Amino acid sequence: MQINSKTLNVGVIGKGNFTDETLRIFLDRKMFGLCCGLQSHKFENLLPLRNYEELDKTVDAVMIFDPAFCLYENLVEVIKSCKHVFITDTSHMTKHQLKRIANYAAEAGVHVQVSNGLRFEHIHTEIKDLELEPRIIECSHYLKRPENKKEKISLINDILLPDIDIVLSLANSRVKHVSATGVGVLFDDPDVVNARIEFYNGCVATISTSKIADKEVHKIRFFQNNNYHTLNFQNQSLRILTGNETPEDMAEISVEEQMDDQTNFHKSVNRQEILEKEIESFYYCIVLGTEPVLSLSEFIESRDVADRIIDQLERNFSRK
Repeated sequence: MQINSKTLNVGVIGKGNFTDETLRIFLDRKMFGLCCGLQSHKFENLLPLRNYEELDKTVDAVMIFDPAFCLYENLVEVIKSCKHVFITDTSHMTKHQLKRIANYAAEAGVHVQVSNGLRFEHIHTEIKDLELEPRIIECSHYLKRPENKKEKISLINDILLPDIDIVLSLANSRVKHVSATGVGVLFDDPDVVNARIEFYNGCVATISTSKIADKEVHKIRFFQNNNYHTLNFQNQSLRILTGNETPEDMAEISVEEQMDDQTNFHKSVNRQEILEKEIESFYYCIVLGTEPVLSLSEFIESRDVADRIIDQLERNFSRK
């Protein structure tokens, strides 16, 4: 989809993964007009700014790529100036601050989109048009143990939170109950966590995650009547097994023939391409007046589940 009826003046705050090449793509498509940068890369065609106040006069939307600038005070200032916002990190804000930001955004009539690259990977976008009513969801996300023990990876914010968002979007129901436990094998904080999420529509999800595994695994399976799906983010494959036969027909064929097995493989993930898709969707939600792919309200639901898991871990996990 290509719409050139409106160009946006944007402010780029921080460095992150936003590159000169990504900027040029949106300039060439005439989706971006005037582009300003605050503490960002010194890209060509990126006008340097000195402070947040200068954003008020020049831009329609702000993209924040540095966690150090994803602060409550900064976002409130930008949103009250009626600027749309794309943010990549919310770890410095509490759930209550995020809710207040959502209220400010609603009052100002602006969009706030939160980054989650998993929503833009091919294997996830491929299931958007399917009729899904999963009853059981299993998510496994394991990282290899780091060679440097001092390497800091947040099991909740870096690994678990994006998966929670995908699980909630699949379940499509309010959360009824959350339980979790974790252990610390190598670190003073949990490096292995198992969580169970129950939904009001009867769906149940289990999430197992670790940052000390022997090999990397990232897979989500969900089961529903007559079929199940496997999203393998590690090898970028979507596997669908469907029982297409009636009970009478199934009695006459072998077990192997009773399920239709379809597996689609996609090319490996290019993080710059994923970021481009996220920014493109941000542009279109502003121009078309539609909801972001991952709105702040949806993200708050995921954050609420993550906070409930943290509460469970604080009770069930004894720090060294």
